[in-house]
Amino acid sequence: VFLLGKAIGSDLGKMNVIDNLANGVFHLVWMFYLLNYLEVETGVAIKSLFSVGATGTLVFGLASKDIASQILGGLTLHLSDKIFEGDDVRFSDGTSGKIEKVGWFETMIRNSDELVVGIPNTELSGQRVYNLSRTPRSHVKQELRISYDDARKIPKLLESIKEEIKRDCPKLIADGSRPFRAHWQNYEDDHLQIVVNCHFTIKPTGSEYWDNRQKMLEAIYRAAEKTGVHFVTAV
Repeated sequence: VFLLGKAIGSDLGKMNVIDNLANGVFHLVWMFYLLNYLEVETGVAIKSLFSVGATGTLVFGLASKDIASQILGGLTLHLSDKIFEGDDVRFSDGTSGKIEKVGWFETMIRNSDELVVGIPNTELSGQRVYNLSRTPRSHVKQELRISYDDARKIPKLLESIKEEIKRDCPKLIADGSRPFRAHWQNYEDDHLQIVVNCHFTIKPTGSEYWDNRQKMLEAIYRAAEKTGVHFVTAV
């Protein structure tokens, strides 16, 4: 128990996983004990109750397969170490939110609108999962629409954008290990396209991420004001 506690530490998610697994093992042992008790006391195996006819056997087989698939899906999620309760996640089918509970048959996910939805584990266990809570860095990309009249001001604008972002976003990755770019990227029919690409040592979720994103946008706006550049609104 001491070694298990040391391995888990204070990680509440792992503690919940261990607790769920322990409960699952307990209920499984209890079920086998109960089935064995009924068989001994009555002299009739439980499975034989469903073998009266082909229909009974088919129903038992299909029900057992479905239950087994659900339990296997829950076991896969519990043992995969990919998600814990409290994590902000996004699945490959677009499902996203905060994990409220990982059960044996379904996982409860709270969406951004505070609605909690239960999704069968069989639908989640085979998907790619993006765990935002365990991602230490975030990426923010912003496209700007600049007037053709301000084309000559773009070099100073790009320089000013990078200076303002560096000054206001202390967790910006600017050591070359991640892209930090502000470039004139394309000619469009009614504007010139500028793209700003930044990476930060901030998780891509939570208030810190959104506060930092706002600071980046404010920095871009200040750079535009300083250089006298005007944005073009989409028609």
